Amino acid sequence: SQRDTRRRGFGRRDMFTDNRCANRVITGAALGATVGGAVGAVYGTYESFAYKIPGMLKVRHIGRTTLGSGTLFGLFLAAGSLIQCGRR
Repeated sequence: SQRDTRRRGFGRRDMFTDNRCANRVITGAALGATVGGAVGAVYGTYESFAYKIPGMLKVRHIGRTTLGSGTLFGLFLAAGSLIQCGRR
């Protein structure tokens, strides 16, 4: 029954979260996205005022910079975590 599989840890979610390597990669991606997003927000704000982007386009530019930077840095930190996990 479904209750027995949950208790034994045979569910799809349990198999994925029990793996230490997967946890490291997910943690690396989350940490990278957080740090990259923060840096992207600061840089996007600076850039939007330095280049005098008009009105509400500033918000769009800051958001695009934040998401782009967070995604890219999260991807690289996840890849680095995956490489480090393979060495052990």
